[in-house]
Amino acid sequence: MGVNRFRIIVPLAGVVLAGFGVLASSAVGKPELKYHVVAPALSVAEEVPTPTPTPRPVPYNGPVASLYLASAGISASWPVEKRDTTFEGGREVFENQSHPEQIAWYARFGQPGYAANNSIFAAHINYIHYGNGPFAYLTSAKVDDALYVTMDNGVSYTYTVKSVAVVSLTDLQNGAMDAYVFPALDSYHERVTLISCGGDFVPRAGGGGDYTSRVILVAERYVN
Repeated sequence: MGVNRFRIIVPLAGVVLAGFGVLASSAVGKPELKYHVVAPALSVAEEVPTPTPTPRPVPYNGPVASLYLASAGISASWPVEKRDTTFEGGREVFENQSHPEQIAWYARFGQPGYAANNSIFAAHINYIHYGNGPFAYLTSAKVDDALYVTMDNGVSYTYTVKSVAVVSLTDLQNGAMDAYVFPALDSYHERVTLISCGGDFVPRAGGGGDYTSRVILVAERYVN
């Protein structure tokens, strides 16, 4: 748009009276103006269109190839497999890994790379007749450590560890698990949650046993 200029009229007494012929006589002379008002140039700012935000690129939605967390001894050599949930005694539970060395990725809960997603992984701390599993040293991880998730197309995402907690199985079964599985995430953050056994070990008759708690590590990434 162009510039609109406005002339400001100030009702000075001499000027107004001159319009009525009082100053028609040359003997009176031209009145002296004591004030001189200059109208500033007034402009109307042009409307600036709101820029359209650049859409985020669509992340890769294929399989996860590996996890790497040095402080917890999680090597990229541990294989990752896709698992789901099942129902036992009226409860929905995570399926176990098919082999002790596997890291289970429960893909239907979250996909790495996607904002507001929570990608859940689980692995054994140890296993009868096998030894230490992929998450044997999960409690050794510290806040601010870097966790790397690499997809099978080579794309790698870096997450920052936010917390490592040992939570009793009783608390998790009584509702605490929901906060870990379904966290409230905004559109600029995504999360990775690693779960393993922990706490006290209670042997079973005939071999094996169960742990009384779960170790839960939470790591997050800012998504541009």
